[in-house]
Amino acid sequence: MGRSRESGQCTAALADPLCSGILLRGESGVGKTRLAAHVWQQALDAGSSVGGGRATATEAAAAIPFGAIAHLLPSGLDLTDPLAAFQSAGRAFRRSSSSGSKYVLLIDDIHLLDSASATLVRQLLDSDAVFVIATLRSDVLLSDVVLALDRAEGVSHIDVGAFDHEGVEEVLTAVLGDVVERRTSYELHRYSQGNLLFLRELVLGLFDDKVLTHGDGLWRLAGTVGDARRTPRLRQLIESRLGRVPAAAMTILETLAVAEPIGLTELTGMSSPETLALLEDADLIHIHMSRRRMSATLAHPLYGEVLRAAMPVSRRLVIVNDCAERALSHGARRLEDTLRVATWTVQATGTADPDLIVKAAQLARYSHDYAHVVDLLERLPEESRTHATRLQLGEAYYLLRRIDDSERVLKQAYDTAPDETEAHRLVVERTQNLFWGATRVQQALDVNAQALTVISDPGTREALLANEGAMRAFSGQPEEGLRLLQNTDLLTDERVRLYANGMKALGLSAVGRTEDAVELAHRTHAQHVEASSRLIIQHPSAALSVLSLACGAMGDLAGSWRAAERGHRDAVADNATEPAAWLSYDMGRAAWLQGRVADARRWFAETLAIGLDEGMGLVLRPAAAGLAAAAAVLGQAEHAQTVLDDLDAYPDVFFLPGEDAIGMGWSLASRGLITAARQTFLDAAERARAAGAVSSEMMLLTEAVRVGGATQAVARMTALERTCDGAFSGPRTRFAQAMAGRDADALLSAAADLERIGALLVAAEAAAAAKDLYQRAGQARQATSAANLAGELANSCQGASTPGLMGIQMQASLSAREREVAALAAAGVSSREIGEQLFLSTRTVDNHLQRVYTKLGITSRRDLANVIAPPPRPGTRP
Repeated sequence: MGRSRESGQCTAALADPLCSGILLRGESGVGKTRLAAHVWQQALDAGSSVGGGRATATEAAAAIPFGAIAHLLPSGLDLTDPLAAFQSAGRAFRRSSSSGSKYVLLIDDIHLLDSASATLVRQLLDSDAVFVIATLRSDVLLSDVVLALDRAEGVSHIDVGAFDHEGVEEVLTAVLGDVVERRTSYELHRYSQGNLLFLRELVLGLFDDKVLTHGDGLWRLAGTVGDARRTPRLRQLIESRLGRVPAAAMTILETLAVAEPIGLTELTGMSSPETLALLEDADLIHIHMSRRRMSATLAHPLYGEVLRAAMPVSRRLVIVNDCAERALSHGARRLEDTLRVATWTVQATGTADPDLIVKAAQLARYSHDYAHVVDLLERLPEESRTHATRLQLGEAYYLLRRIDDSERVLKQAYDTAPDETEAHRLVVERTQNLFWGATRVQQALDVNAQALTVISDPGTREALLANEGAMRAFSGQPEEGLRLLQNTDLLTDERVRLYANGMKALGLSAVGRTEDAVELAHRTHAQHVEASSRLIIQHPSAALSVLSLACGAMGDLAGSWRAAERGHRDAVADNATEPAAWLSYDMGRAAWLQGRVADARRWFAETLAIGLDEGMGLVLRPAAAGLAAAAAVLGQAEHAQTVLDDLDAYPDVFFLPGEDAIGMGWSLASRGLITAARQTFLDAAERARAAGAVSSEMMLLTEAVRVGGATQAVARMTALERTCDGAFSGPRTRFAQAMAGRDADALLSAAADLERIGALLVAAEAAAAAKDLYQRAGQARQATSAANLAGELANSCQGASTPGLMGIQMQASLSAREREVAALAAAGVSSREIGEQLFLSTRTVDNHLQRVYTKLGITSRRDLANVIAPPPRPGTRP
C-alpha cells in the first residue's frame, strides 16, 4: 500500500532489457524488504526467469566468506581457494541462465554483505548471469566492494521513502479494519514520521495500554501517543541507533532532545563540526535553513522520547539552563529566540523575567500553542499581570476547554477594566467563552446587553451589537441576526469584523441568500488568512466551515466538500480542535447531501466523539442527529436509536433550525414507520419556517417528499423556490412537483438535475419513482431505462437503503421467478390464480412468496403492495 510510485518504477525496470538489477534505498523500517520481496515474486511470476533465491546479509554472516549466500552456492564449493570458488559459483549461475533467462537474486541489506559475496555478485552482474534485487540502507557508509555493486552499470536505483500522512492513514485503516480518526492518524504519523517499523511498534504499544480504542466504527486515541508506554522492541530499535555514537555526540543528542531546535552556531560551541557531520551522516539529526539561519533538530520525534525518558531531571535542568545562557550570549535576536529562552528559563528556574514571559506567550499564541500560553502566563507574578495578559490567558483557557477558568479570569479583568476599549475586548472574549464554550447562550447575550448599558462610544457599541447579531445568527435566529449585522464592513475592530462577517454569511445562507453568503464567506476567509499573520485570532480554517455550509445550501456540493476537507486537514495539522470538530461536521453534512452515506456516518461519528471528549456542547446535537440519520439509512436501526436516546441530553442550540429531526425521521423510516417519519420531517420544517431558516426548511421538506409527503410539501416548496437562490432549490422543487403529480418524465428530468449538482441519493430515488410509474403504465422499455439509471446512481450511495429505493433494491435481490410472483401478488392476484398463470402449484407459489418476504424484510401481501409496483390488471386503465 502507498507504494504506487515505487512499484511503477520497479515494474518499468523489470521490463527494461538493459536493466540488470534494482536497488531499493531507504532508511531502516520504511518497508524496503517488503517491497523487494513483492518485486522479486513479480519477476518470478513473469515467467522469464529460470528461478530465484533469497539471501539476507547480517553483521554476523559478514565475518564469514560467502556467509550470506552460502545456501545458494553449489555444494562442495572449496572456499580455501577463492579464485576457484568464484569461477565455480559463476559457472553454476551462468548454466542456470543459459537459455537467455536470468536467475533472480534477492539480497536484503546488501550493505552488510561480506567482501567475497559482494565481489561474486558484482561478477555475476557484469557477466549478465543474474538479475539482482537488493535493499540498501541510506544512512550507512558502504565498503568499497559494496560501493562497486551500488555503481554497477544497468542497476536501477529507486528511493523508498517514509509514508506521508495519507499513506499512514491508508495502512492503518487496512490493518485495523475500520476507519481511523484523522486526528489519530496525524498523531501516529507525526510520531512515526511515516516509518512503518516505528508505526507498527507504536500501534502495538497503544493496544497494550488500551490507548488506541474502537467505538462507533472509528479507531481513535483515548489520550495521546505520549500516554502509551513504548514497546520493548521499539525502545531497543531506537537505543541501538543512538547507542553507537561517541560521548561528545551523545551530548548533542541529549541537548536537542530537551531543547530543539537549536541554532548551529550554538551547537558548534558545544562540539566540533566533525561531530555534527557524523550525526547528520548517520541520519540522527537534521540541519535546516531558515532565513539565512541554520538550526538542528533530531531526525525523529521518537529519538527525543527515548532520550528524555532515560535522562534524570537534574540533567534536563542543566541542559535548559546552559541553552538559555548560550542563546542570550549570542544575542537572542530573533522573535522565536524569545519563546525558546523564556521556556528554557521557566523549566530551569520555575520563573523568568515578566517581560520575557509576556512576549513569549504572545509568540506561542500566534502559533496556536495554547497549552504553552497557559504554562507561561500562569508563571507570571500577580503584580505583572495586566488586562491584556488576563485576556490572553482567558482566551487560551477557553481554547483548551477550561471554560470555568476562562470565565473567572475574564470576569475579573472586566470588573476592573480601566476604560471602554479594554471593557469591550473583554466582553467579546467573555461572550465567546460563554456562548461557544459553555453553551450558556442567554448568559452570553445578557453579558453583551449589560455592557451596552454602560458603554457609550458609538464604534464600540456597534461592535457589541454585531457581537449580539453573530450569536443570534448562529443560534437559530438568522433574520434577527442579520438585522444586527447590516454594517459589519464598517466595524473598526478587525477581530470582531471577521467574526461578525463569518456569522453574517451563515445567516445569509440560512435565509436563502446563498450566492451572497458564498461570496462573503470567500472574502472573509481570505481576510482571515491575511489577518492571522498580524492578529491574535481564531484559526483561519474556521472561516472555511462557513464557506462549506454556504456552498452546500447553494447547491455546490462538491465545493462544500472541498472547503470542509481543506479546512479540516489544516485544523488537525495545527491542533486547532474546535474548528476541526465543526469542519468534520461540515464534511458529514456535505457527504449526506451528496448521498455518500457511509462517509457521512464516519464524519458525524468523528464529530460526536471529539465533541464529547472536548466538552464542545454546541456541536453535539447536529453531530448526533446526522449520525443517527446515516446509521438508519445504512440499515443500522438499533445503533441509530442508541444515538437518539442521548439526543435530549445535548444543548438545543442549533444554527440549522429543525435539522436535528433528520435522525429521528430516518430512524422511523428505517423501521417502516413511514407516516411517522413523514410527519417528523413536516413538523421540523415548520420549526425552520418559524425561525426564518428557509434553506433548512427546503431541506426538511425534501426529506418529507422522499418518504411520501409530496402533496403536503409541494406548495410550500414552490413558494420557497422564489426566495431561495442557488442551484439546489429548483431541482428539489421539481422533484416534489413530479412526485405530487405522479409524472414519470418530470421525475427523470429532476433526477438528471439532481445528479448534475451531485445529490445522487435523491436523484436515485427520483429515477426509482419514475420506474414505478412507467411500470404501472405498462411502459416496459422506459421502466427498464429508469431502473438502470436508479441502480447506477444508488451504487454511488455506499449501501444506502431508503423507502424510495425499495423497488430497485428488490429487483437486485429477487430472482426472475420471485419478481414475477411478487408483482402478481402485489396486484392482488391469489396464489391459486398465480399458479394457474405461471403453471406452478399453489404450494410452490407460497414458497416463492415466503422467500420474497424474507429477502425484503416484510411479512405480508399488504407490505408487498407498498414496495412493488404491480403490473396493470387486464381491463383496467393504468
